[in-house]
Amino acid sequence: MKKIMLLLTVGFIVLSGCTRENPVIPENDFVVVRAYLYANQPVSDIQITTTFPLDVEIEQAPVVNDASVTISKNGQRYNLVSTSGDNGYYNYPDGDLTVGVGDEFTIEVDYNGKLATGQTLVPPTPDSVSLSSRNLVIPQFNQGSRPDLENAFLTVKWDNTEREFFYLDIENLERDPIPIESSFPGRFKSFISQPVKVDSFRVNFGMVTHYGTHRVIVYRVNSEYADMYEWREQDSRDLNEPLTNISNGLGVFSAFNSDTLYFEVIEG
Repeated sequence: MKKIMLLLTVGFIVLSGCTRENPVIPENDFVVVRAYLYANQPVSDIQITTTFPLDVEIEQAPVVNDASVTISKNGQRYNLVSTSGDNGYYNYPDGDLTVGVGDEFTIEVDYNGKLATGQTLVPPTPDSVSLSSRNLVIPQFNQGSRPDLENAFLTVKWDNTEREFFYLDIENLERDPIPIESSFPGRFKSFISQPVKVDSFRVNFGMVTHYGTHRVIVYRVNSEYADMYEWREQDSRDLNEPLTNISNGLGVFSAFNSDTLYFEVIEG
């Protein structure tokens, strides 16, 4: 999940703070917060970087390893520590900080004399998550015969009467998975959908690359996370106005809740 989040936030990092007169010269340096909380999980997916101008050729955004990062809940402050490695990640090392449904959190990032802040709320667990089948059958494409596609897909369903945002993360769990021999290009080892206001998702055989046990996680997400996708898809002429819920900075601070199911990918 971290990989896809990094790709989504790179636009914040590159385009932020540019003047309208010269879009490649930053008006100010901004802290970029990419902070995600997961219900019933430790706090560890917090990354701090800074902006850089478009005319600077670097492979990734400058990371910040020496910021003062604090998470607050119910008036209690929890000081995060820098994760090992030069990666800009922070975590809370103790066990007294819990992330539960309905918890309200504030993040504070103090760096170079500037304080960036953001707030988020932990959403409820997805309701009534189910699979139409526990098996996804890979059809055999033999020359001269028509493949059987009847069981080549399955449907993930959940309740969404309030029209909230959800997305799916599908991953093969085998240690040494057997690859699917296929002539279909452009398929991925794991699949992550974009957040949408739906109550079902169809998983077809073209979304998997290996046989074996797969995990599908259905995430309920907040609007600030979905806004990041909306900003990514807007007209390029408007990219100097990124959507963010970080005050005095850029990026996103959001929380997620999820339910997990499993299915098998088998040969037809």
